[in-house]
Amino acid sequence: MLAFERLTMNRLLRISILGLTTALLNCGIPATACDDTLVMLLTAQNPGSEFSRVIRSFNSDLTVLGVSLKAMEKSNYDAEMSKVMESWLEFSKKYLTSPPDEARNDLRWAEKTSETARSIGEIRRLINDKQFKEAHDRVLELNSRMGSFFEAFGVSDEKQLFISTSTNLTSLERALLNDERANAASMVKELANNLGSFTALLENNTDNRKSDAEKLLAELATDIENSTSLKSLDARQQQLKIIFEELRSQILLREWFPGLKN
Repeated sequence: MLAFERLTMNRLLRISILGLTTALLNCGIPATACDDTLVMLLTAQNPGSEFSRVIRSFNSDLTVLGVSLKAMEKSNYDAEMSKVMESWLEFSKKYLTSPPDEARNDLRWAEKTSETARSIGEIRRLINDKQFKEAHDRVLELNSRMGSFFEAFGVSDEKQLFISTSTNLTSLERALLNDERANAASMVKELANNLGSFTALLENNTDNRKSDAEKLLAELATDIENSTSLKSLDARQQQLKIIFEELRSQILLREWFPGLKN
């Protein structure tokens, strides 16, 4: 019975992941690394565990804070920061020094949680000082490290690819927002490599948007070299995120429902 319940829960989570991905794409909500759907995927082996619940909650609150800071539409972000603090407190009470069973062999666990705690403290200080641009950059930096909590989980090569791509997309966003053109150009090259790995997994799929992604990467490379405006660069980068989300969803559909065409 327990095995059946776990199987049912895994199926429900898979449907939730695909449903959330579709909703994000249709609504145009920006994805961030480690984005919410990716964290749901990484916790899919044991979705009902306490660790899965608290890390999804923390990542979701961090995402909301990052999106709000980037929009720069408010004079303070105390409410969003408080939610991050609350969810991190819940996480740290259980896992600050002792990892969950899935990561019991992670020798760097305490180091990772300590780094996260320091980052949250720095983000809070920057928000209190009204340094919102800097706070957003630190949120992106922390987002890019969230995948490290799953390093000892024995994730598949595909999921490692998803983590790497999510991290590179966030690193590209940070580089663009900070006008670090050389770093941005380097990230475009890394993402081109990621795209090659994605499309290899979809080699028989005739509708995988590979050409759209290649076009965007080429345009980004040219725009970075020509010092195009940040607004234009950011728009292309957000479009690229959406395409990678779609590619990831197609890979998951083929894995979970192998009988589907395209």
